[in-house]
Amino acid sequence: MPPRRRLRALALLACLVAAGMTERPAGAQEPNTANVVAARRHFDRARGLYARGAYREAVAELEAARALDPSAKDLVFNLGVVHEKLGDIDDALQWFHLYTTMDLTPPERERAGAYVRRLEGAKNEVPRRPAEPPAPTPGPPTPGADVTQPPPVVHGRMDGATITAIAVSGVALGFGTFMGIKSLHDRPSDFVTGQDGSYADLQDRTDTAHREAIAADVGFGVGVAAAITAAVLYFGRTRTPEVAGDPPPARVSVRPLPVLGASGGGGGAVIVQGSW
Repeated sequence: MPPRRRLRALALLACLVAAGMTERPAGAQEPNTANVVAARRHFDRARGLYARGAYREAVAELEAARALDPSAKDLVFNLGVVHEKLGDIDDALQWFHLYTTMDLTPPERERAGAYVRRLEGAKNEVPRRPAEPPAPTPGPPTPGADVTQPPPVVHGRMDGATITAIAVSGVALGFGTFMGIKSLHDRPSDFVTGQDGSYADLQDRTDTAHREAIAADVGFGVGVAAAITAAVLYFGRTRTPEVAGDPPPARVSVRPLPVLGASGGGGGAVIVQGSW
């Protein structure tokens, strides 16, 4: 072969070898400028979220940035740092191990090794968190268990009905006492016909004393009935007022009933009506 053709062949072979050495593996593409700019925006947002303590949102922004710029080693390093802040030690170790496989300067490699050693030691120190048992379902109380008791029932209600019954009792007893004394005073025990008056005067004073005695009996009867009613209203009910749906309170009415005797004289009786 002539020397000139041999030189051309050698030059062509050298070009082919150079082309083969610079060929990139399949799928390995250098990120374009637009991707790098978009990745930078995600990284800036991640820094702001990290400063506010929103670590999980920061992880999402860093992963979005790395998807656009997979060769950026600072994104990998920061993913390891944020996962460590979250307490995800296994995930943080994966990112730092990946970081050590990248093209690092000696100080960067030394720093990555320190992170890996520290996290591996922390992983051995942190105990596994036991699974929380499910909350027990409350069942019926066992016999003899301490069960909250209802408040004790206290009797003795002093309300309008009780006060009214006490007042009626006092007035009636006072009236009966007054009429009884007046009846004794008006009774003609030492009346002398002709000297103290006529027989008609004697009969009139006798009838008057009799009516006063009957009024005294009625007053005493009403007073005793009202006193019994007041006792029932006070001791028979609790101090707590009735709620909606309870039966109405006790009602008592007392009234005198005049009774005529066979001889036309006066008489009396007491009617007590009530409902509970």
